Amino acid sequence: MFSNFIFYLSLIILGMFIMRFGIIQIRQYKKGKTKIKKKLLEQIAFGIFFIIILGLIIYSINSLLFD
Repeated sequence: MFSNFIFYLSLIILGMFIMRFGIIQIRQYKKGKTKIKKKLLEQIAFGIFFIIILGLIIYSINSLLFD
């Protein structure tokens, strides 16, 4: 049980770290410091990545609270 807690907690922390990195990238893009090519495949890949991270965070929180 304790190892499951550590695993889910690490998933939450990793997801929060990745989302913070994404927020920093979005801020730099708005300031014009980052040049992002507007390709459809890159936008789809970013969307899938974002959904996976959100899913991992929700899965971890759900498992910690209701297990």
